[in-house]
Amino acid sequence: MTSESSLTFSDDAFVGGLSNRLSTQYRHRRAVLDLVDNLHSHGLQGQLDLPQIAVVGSQSVGKSSLIESISGITLPRAKGTCTRCPIECRLSRTDSPWSCHVYLRLSTQMGEIPFGPAIFDKSEVQDRIRRAQLAILNPSKPSADFLGILGDTDGAITNQMSFSSDLVSVRISGKEVDDLSFVDLPGIIASVREGGNEGDIEEVKNLVMNIIKRPSCLILLVVSCETDLENQGARRLAKQVDPSGKRTIPVLTKPDRIAAGEHTTWVGLLSNEQERFRHGWHCVKQANQQQLDEGISWQQARDAELDFFETTAPWIGLDENVKSRLGTQFLTDSLGKILFELICKRLPDIFAEVERKVSRVNEDLSKFPKKPTGDPIMTIHNMVELFKKDVELLVKGRPNAGKAGLIQSVRRSKEAFREEVFKQAPDFKPFDKPTRLGQMFAQPESAEDVVDTDEEALEPQGRRNKANVVYLDEVLERTRDAITRELPNHNPYAVSEYFIARFTAKWPNPAQKLFESMKRQFLKELKALITTHFSNFTTGGLQDAILRIVTRQLEACSNQAQKKMQECIALEHEEPATVNEHYLADYKRKYQARYSATRHLHKQRGANLERFIKDEFRDTNVMADAVHNLHQMGFEGIDKDKLLCLLPPDEADEAIEIMSEVRAYYQVAFKRFVDNIPMILDFELLKGFNRTISNVLFKELEMSGKDADMRSSGYLEEDPTMVRRREALEQDLQRLEAALADLQNIPGFNSSGAQEGDEEEGNVDLAE
Repeated sequence: MTSESSLTFSDDAFVGGLSNRLSTQYRHRRAVLDLVDNLHSHGLQGQLDLPQIAVVGSQSVGKSSLIESISGITLPRAKGTCTRCPIECRLSRTDSPWSCHVYLRLSTQMGEIPFGPAIFDKSEVQDRIRRAQLAILNPSKPSADFLGILGDTDGAITNQMSFSSDLVSVRISGKEVDDLSFVDLPGIIASVREGGNEGDIEEVKNLVMNIIKRPSCLILLVVSCETDLENQGARRLAKQVDPSGKRTIPVLTKPDRIAAGEHTTWVGLLSNEQERFRHGWHCVKQANQQQLDEGISWQQARDAELDFFETTAPWIGLDENVKSRLGTQFLTDSLGKILFELICKRLPDIFAEVERKVSRVNEDLSKFPKKPTGDPIMTIHNMVELFKKDVELLVKGRPNAGKAGLIQSVRRSKEAFREEVFKQAPDFKPFDKPTRLGQMFAQPESAEDVVDTDEEALEPQGRRNKANVVYLDEVLERTRDAITRELPNHNPYAVSEYFIARFTAKWPNPAQKLFESMKRQFLKELKALITTHFSNFTTGGLQDAILRIVTRQLEACSNQAQKKMQECIALEHEEPATVNEHYLADYKRKYQARYSATRHLHKQRGANLERFIKDEFRDTNVMADAVHNLHQMGFEGIDKDKLLCLLPPDEADEAIEIMSEVRAYYQVAFKRFVDNIPMILDFELLKGFNRTISNVLFKELEMSGKDADMRSSGYLEEDPTMVRRREALEQDLQRLEAALADLQNIPGFNSSGAQEGDEEEGNVDLAE
């Protein structure tokens, strides 16, 4: 709905504001202002703290009249709230005839949307802005529809939104136009009309706060002189975000409506005494309703305003400093100067921030795969090949992965497997099982207590499983019970077979645990690789297809590994056998010496013999003399183990013979087993998968034959969420790079903040 009465403008009358065409700084200042306007056009105000002037006021304080006086256009008028979305006004003085362009800036779209053709008649601007605001408030409908019948009247449709943070941008240029930019915000609501939405109050407040809370936002606070200052909600919001008043520029309106006797209060504010602001208070007087009805021109309104302040008390009697802030012309000049100086001060920081954001967005984009292009079959082929290379590297081992790497983790599992099998070794005790509690606490040292620390550890360290303990009397009893046709002094081989089978029977459990651990870790790593390579193609099913194929192939390799592992275990259980007879004999000699020593200590714990067993005679004269004497008697190569053989014979020697033989064989078989099982699993499970997965993938994905191209295209359909995120980043990058190019092309500016040839010093420091 258009207003019935408003200011009229002559083309040559509306001149003022910041720009002086004779100034040497004109081009520089125009470029600086255009730069910030362009940054807003790029939609970067949400990412950068851009300097701008935001016009804020409560309802009916004369905010629209002030903007009309500054901009030279007429805004839509209606009962209640006129402005329902931010309206940006960009004023630019040029040598061209007056013109106006209207754009929509939507948060859901990149760039600005031109709204209708250029306007060359000022009387058409009001209706165009009204239609643009309707388009903003009804986002589900095509904006162009509101240029037609749909936008003819405000009541043609029910608006989908009461207010919006999307913006109408009005670009005005001409030789009679000031150089200034600002954004008009919806008026602060104190209450809603009957049937209105109470939520509108908070919505408008939040909309305004989101803009004026930015540190580089200059707040043009419009205050009406006909309403008590404390009751104007916009003032409270301004104080909330700018308590020190460093970036708030308050302007009084309607000074002609000040009640008799109340001028002192308002003049005190204007003198910046009662409520101080860095830039001081301004005061303007706009045309009243009668003048508007009579069609007063812009120049006549300016003349009337000037006449009012020069002839009316108390304004006529104010000092010159205060008078310099009376009138729209002085306000416009001051706003332009403050804005320009703030922009110049902020430019180095804006430049640096844009550079950082460009770098950050490029980094984020690098984490996304590029949109698939070209032949879909070849695209999938290349993706599978890259996946295969990573699988190969995974199986080979990645040193940079640290302890979390697959092969590093498998290595720890292998070590745990070895230790578990080692701890299952028979724990032979060459003495009878204790029958009384006192005997249990007074047991002699066992074989592992006399191991030479310079030799290989022949027994597991730490606590032993009681189930693995075999006492001398058990071996003797089983030997006696097993004798059939053997000659005297010949032990039944069946006894050794029994004990070997008894302890190797436990080997399948740790072998199975190793298999399951390796399979579990491998599958976890494979799933991670699948996510890395194919997670962007969940929509088309490529990731799920790859996962199914990989899982099936891993299961096939697992079955083969299980089969080979069971064959290895079966061989160990078939019968005791080894061709490493020299290792077996060497281990048997060592264990026999230890068991014999332990047995002798059990029977006779002589102090010197105990010292000898513990190797305490090493490097002593006693040992040297003994070895020397034996050498003189013709015994060569005598060492401790051979000296232990000189211990007197025992009735339990036959049992110790069996113990030594069984324990020696276990040691030989254990070493063989803990090598073979990991090698089988490595070859059949890990390397087997690596050898076969490439061919299986291409076959199962059906990358050739009928409809292969269509299937491949379907596989490559991308995740919509990922696509949106990538496109948003690409749009951010496009905006930021355009902004960076604009920043680099400002005449007289470098990124360090120095302004070449700048004759004025900015005095705006919002950080002070």
